[in-house]
This record gives sequence, structure tokens and C-alpha cells, in this order.
Amino acid sequence: MIRKVKFPLKYKFVLAISVLLLLTMGFYLSYALNIFKADKAADVYSITLTNSISVAERTKLLINEDVQFLNNLKDSTDGDSISKKMENITQTRDEVLGVECLVNNENYLSSKNSRKLEELTNGPNELVLNEGTGVLGILKTLPIGTTKIDISPVKNYPSHFSIIKSLNQNLKCAIHISYEKLMPLMNETLNYGTYILTSNGKTFFKLNNINLPADVKKIVNDPTVVDIEQGVKKFDDNGISVIRAFSKVPGMDLIAITEIEESKAFMASSLLIQKSFYFGLLILSIAVIAGILFTKRMTRNVQTLFEATTLLSKGDFNVNPVAEGNDEIGALTDSFVDMKDKIVMFMEEMKEKARIEGELKVAQLVQNSFFPKHAVLKSTFGFDGRYMPASECSGDWWGYFEQGSKVSIIVCDATGHGVPAALITAAAHSCISTIKIDAEKNYVSPGRVLEKLNKVVCSMNSEILMTAFVIEIDEVKNQITYSNASHMSPFLIHKTDGDYTKEGIDPLIGNNGARVGEKMETTYQESVLAISPGDRIVMFSDGLTEMEVDGKAWGQRNFIKSILKGCKRESSGLIKSILEDFGEHRKKAALQDDITLVCVSFESERLVVDDPNAKIESNGPYVISKLTNEENIDLLEKNKINHLIGHNTIDLGHEVRLVEKLESKNKFILEDYIDPSFKSKSWNLMSNLKIKDVISDMSSIFSDDLSEAVKPEVLKLVSEELLSNAFYHSGGEGNPLTRGQEILLTPDKEVEFLCATNSDFVILSVKGPTSFSSREKVISSIKRGYKEKAPLDGKNGAGLGLYMIYENTNQFWVINAGPNCGQMICVFEKFNRYKKARERVTSFHYLAKEN
Repeated sequence: MIRKVKFPLKYKFVLAISVLLLLTMGFYLSYALNIFKADKAADVYSITLTNSISVAERTKLLINEDVQFLNNLKDSTDGDSISKKMENITQTRDEVLGVECLVNNENYLSSKNSRKLEELTNGPNELVLNEGTGVLGILKTLPIGTTKIDISPVKNYPSHFSIIKSLNQNLKCAIHISYEKLMPLMNETLNYGTYILTSNGKTFFKLNNINLPADVKKIVNDPTVVDIEQGVKKFDDNGISVIRAFSKVPGMDLIAITEIEESKAFMASSLLIQKSFYFGLLILSIAVIAGILFTKRMTRNVQTLFEATTLLSKGDFNVNPVAEGNDEIGALTDSFVDMKDKIVMFMEEMKEKARIEGELKVAQLVQNSFFPKHAVLKSTFGFDGRYMPASECSGDWWGYFEQGSKVSIIVCDATGHGVPAALITAAAHSCISTIKIDAEKNYVSPGRVLEKLNKVVCSMNSEILMTAFVIEIDEVKNQITYSNASHMSPFLIHKTDGDYTKEGIDPLIGNNGARVGEKMETTYQESVLAISPGDRIVMFSDGLTEMEVDGKAWGQRNFIKSILKGCKRESSGLIKSILEDFGEHRKKAALQDDITLVCVSFESERLVVDDPNAKIESNGPYVISKLTNEENIDLLEKNKINHLIGHNTIDLGHEVRLVEKLESKNKFILEDYIDPSFKSKSWNLMSNLKIKDVISDMSSIFSDDLSEAVKPEVLKLVSEELLSNAFYHSGGEGNPLTRGQEILLTPDKEVEFLCATNSDFVILSVKGPTSFSSREKVISSIKRGYKEKAPLDGKNGAGLGLYMIYENTNQFWVINAGPNCGQMICVFEKFNRYKKARERVTSFHYLAKEN
């Protein structure tokens, strides 16, 4: 699914340019403004401090002028001279409003500047300066050698400040000065404010346009102001940041203050930031417009390519996008067109390949039909074969045909593999099919079979040749006749002293002729050998022994070891054993050549049934059946047969030996059936409600021990039916319990369930506290299941469970050991394919033994 485009590439380009520009400008402005602000802060702090120091120094100079006038009074020794000097001060000094003196702490003298007072009051001089309005009280108490500055101490006088000083032991004077004296000190700019405070927090002097803080005492009491003579500090006045410079006036309790609000001090910085912001917006706008114009052309090619890919994803392969320019986008567009053309070409090739593969699949299915479907079982021998193609079609083939009591088996191997070799095998199959028809009228010997096959292959004028081996088995004479056309020599293995050894191996190397297809008139000689029960013949193609893995072939030595190990099994079991050993060598590597393996096993004469109406009169312990499962149930019902073995069992010899072993003993012991080589697990149940838990536990334990032919769901179904049936019959014969309800058993009557696996089998065993039905009732119940395939009305199962068990397993064992014990065993054989397991005729075994 193609995602929807929510944010086009051109917008991403514009956004990227804008973000990059903003980050660059932001960094530059931040860096530049920080430098500017730091520099501006240094200027502001320097200016305010310089101004404060200047005010303090000039204040000292101005006040010292008037202090000097007072000092001049101490040179006078009498009241008259003092009064004259006082009068001279008030008349000559315009800023002086009046002078008071206390002589010998008794004689009070005063002089006022009437002219200045009239000027300041705008009218006739009515102000007086005497003991009652002046500072007589302060003079009397003033310590000797002390100078004091006071603010407007004279009553009714215009705004003034007074310098009060004890000149000597006999003379104390005070001079009252108008604030006009200090006006030259003030900086009347709008940005800076200047004022003077007393050390106790009173306002000594300020310019009219300066708004003083509400709490000036906070300024004079600030630790920094208290501790040092001069400095600059930032103050917070009710949320307003104010930069204040202070400087103490030496020798006087005065502090000169110069201040400015921080926002006004850095107004230039704010203005610069604002203008920089507008300038940045202008630059950004220009950049965005330029980016749009720049990316429009570039993204046009991308848009064209995107639209082309969208159409291509919808199956439109006629799209041919064209891009402008010689940049990477243009090259990518050309690459896309080239890729599209190659995809179209590849699709055509894939169509052709799919057609060829389809035809090869059909050819493979057709070729598969050339091979025998099942193992062939006769009264004294049986044979089976496997073929494994290295590619879709095989250059190997094997088949058989019958001529009365004689069976001829043919194994062929065309040079190479694949389709050409498969065509030769098709011709071989067609030739043998024709010979099979001719053999109904006229006997065809093995040598004659090879001569006919040679003429067919030669007439094809093909460069591909074929090796072939034909063996004829005469069941009446107990002998074999064979002829070889340069094929791999088969092995005849004799059973000596009850075992199979190297000494018993007899390669069939006689009369080896030319390959099929070399010369038109080639003749082939025959050899005859006697055979005995227990003998085995193994025919094979060279792809088996010459298979190399990591540079090492499996070889004839390993092949013979594998044959000897599996010879105790009959044909199908022997093949399975050999291929398992070969699989360990192969390690899932791809086959290098086609492989064919055919095995023949000779046994003592046994009863093989292929007629559903047959009357069985043999006293043997078992019967081998070629009938269907349903036909076998009818056969078991009509005949007294306790052991019926399906002819296509995975290992006939093993099952036959097991029947003979179990029938030879008076007591059934599970260990005789399941030896220690099995992986096994058992459970004891007293309640049928635990069945699902046990099956779940079993599934988790044995999940890795199954095969393609043993399906987990089938194993669960059979297990549930076995356990349910055991609980259902736990009440004894004729007293079945109700299904669907909980059934509780006592500890001495619990149900035993076992699961066991090895390389060949998966086994389920259920042992109940009572015997199961008799052989006849078991068979009758299964037969009714085939007929009805549904429970009887009002009944609890009525055979349907047994039918399901029988139909889904490969071996069905029923063991009745008296009224207090019954056991059912189901065996699943590990075929290499599920199809073979489904085609397997189910074996039925009934034992009445002690347990």
C-alpha cells in the first residue's frame, strides 16, 4: 500500500531553508546582542557611578564653602564683631538665608537675608529668625567639635538645609542655605535621576522631576551601601528593576544617588532587537520566496517521478517520465525508466518461466504416474521402491509387470537428469507398458525386455543413453533370472545363521551388457540364481552412492553398512532404514543426481488376501490384506482372524515378528511392545475432566517428535477418543456410564495413558479398569460406524469412537485381560509422506491375554 503524501518535498525544502536561516540569524543575533548588552551595561554602570561620585564631590565642595564662612566666625572674640561678620555673610552670599550663633552658650545672635527671603516668598519679608524659630535648641546641645547638617530646621523658612557646627568651646553657629545652592549638581536629563539622602534615610535634596522610591530607607540600609563608600547595584522597586549608583559624601552623613530604570538604560538594546526581528522577517521572506522558486523546478522532476511510480504500482507499465536537467534527479528518472523496462522484460520472462514450470509440473505429475504407487506383496516375497529426482523431472525410473507366477522388475537410469533424461524414461515406461501387454500372450524374458527397450531408445536417435537392470522373480521355482545393461550391480543378501553379514552379500554381476541405446542389434545374456526365505535384493542408481557432501561421497561402504543394518526389515522398512542413513549424510543438501532405490524381501509363504469374499481357513497367526479398511472389517466379521496386517505397512517384518512374539506368550507385557529405545511419558487419570489437560501436556512434550505423516490434530483426536472410551466403559460390561458428565474413579481403578515415540512409530496406549468389548462387538461397532457415521439415537457413541480410532490409525490393538483390565494401543507409522500414511491399510490386532 502506497502511503498518502501529507507533506510534499518542496515544502520540506522551504521549511529546511527557513529553519536553517532562523537558526543562523537567531544564533548571530543572540551572540551579537549579548555582546552589545554587556558593553551597554558596562557603560550604564560606569556613567551612573561617575555621576554619583561627581555629585558627592561637588556637594562636598559646595557645602565646604559655607562651612568655611562659619569657620571665619571663630576668629572673632566679642559679640559685635561676630554680628558684623554674620551680617556680611547674609548680605554677600545670595544662597544664605540666615545665620545663627550662640556665644558662650548664653548670648544668642542671628542675621537673616531679607532680600532673598522676599524673593523666595514673593512678598514683604515677614519671616523672623530668633530663639523661637531658629535652631537655638540644637546649638545648646551640640557637642564641641561636631558638624551637623539638618533639613529645613528653621520654622516657616523656604526649603533649605542647615549646617550646624560647634566652632570652639565658646562659639556654636548655624548657617541656613537655600537648595538653589545645590542646583548645579543635578543632571536634568530624562534618563538619569540624581538625589541626595541622609544616612538615616531622609531625602536631603532631589530634582523635582525625579520620583523617589517609596522606601528610601531600604536604599541606605542595604548591606552593600552600608559597607562600602561607593558602588553600583541593581535594586527591585516593586517589580521594577532599577540600577543605582551611590557615593558617600566624605565627612557628612550624606549619600549621593544616581539611578536609572533598567528598561530605559537598555532601551537601545530592545530597539535593536525589535529592528533585528523585523529585518530577520524581511530576510526570511526573501529566503522563502527564493526557496519556493528554487525548489519548484527541482521538485517538479520529483513530482513527475512520484506520479510515475504511483501509476507503475497500479500496473501501468506504459508510463515514461521525462526529467529536465542533468542532475541526480534526472539520472534517477532515467534509472527508473530503465528499471521499468527491465521489469516489463522480467515479467515476460517470468510468464514464460511460469508457463515452462507449469508444463514441468504437469510433466512431473505425468512421470510420477509411471511409478508403482504402493509396495507389492506376494505370498513369498514383496518389493517396494523410492525415487528422488534431482530436478523437476527424473532420469531414473523403475516399474514391474507380471507374467503368471513370475514378476519382472525393471530399474533404469538415463545419463544426466532433467527434461531430456525424463523423455527417455517416458519412452522406457511406454516400452515396458507395451511389453506388459505382449506378456499376456507370450512370455518375455529379462534379456528380451532389455533388447526391446534398447531398440526403442536407439530409434529415438538421442545422444542420451540408459543403463537398465531387469530381474524376474519366479515364485514357484524360488529362483531369480536377471539381465544387466551396464547398470549398477544390485546386491543379493543371504540370511546366514539367522543374521545378515558381509559374507552373505552376493553382487549380481553376471552377464553385464552394453548400455541401452548404444547399438540397435545388441543382445543381452541372462543369469539364474536360487533364492531362499530371508534373502534380500537391493537395486539402486549411482546417484545414491555418489552423492557428495563437503567433497565426500556417501560411498558403497556406507551403503552396504546401511543395508546390513536394515535387512531384518521387509522391503518397505529396509528402504526407510537406508534412506534415513542417507539423509544423515546428505544433511538437506540438494541432490546432485536422481536416486532410485528398489528392495525385494523374500519370506516364508504367507496368506495374502485380496478378495473381500475370501474364506480364511489358515491356522496361521496372521493374515496380510490388500483390501480397504471397510472391506477388512467385513472380512474380520466373517472369519475368525485375530491379526490382520495391512499389506503396505511401513515394516511388515517388524509387525509380523511382533505378532508372533506376543502370541507366543501367555501374558501381555507392554515392555514387549515398547522397548527402552522409545521416548515415553505416562499419566494416571481418575476424572474424565482431566482428559484435555493430559492431551495438552502430551502435545507440548512430543510436538518435536512427530513427522509429516503424523498430524498433531489426528493424534489429539485419537487420544481423546481412547481416553473417553476407557472412562465410558469403566463401569464394566453392560454398564456404560453417561458421556458428557464427570466420571470419578477410585485410585485402584484409574485410567493409565501412555504416549511413546521412536524413529519409526508414535504409539498411544490406554489401559482401563475393566475389559473392553469382545472381538466381535469391537468389529461390529466399527462396522456400524462405517455404515452410519453418526451415534445411535439415545445411545452414547455406539461405536462411532472406535470407528474414528480405527480409521485414523495405522495399527489398532485391542487387548482384553479379563473383566478387570482392558487395553487399547494405536500405532502411527512415520511414513515420509502424509499421503502414504492415509493410503496405509489399517492393521487390526486382537489379543486375549492376562495383563
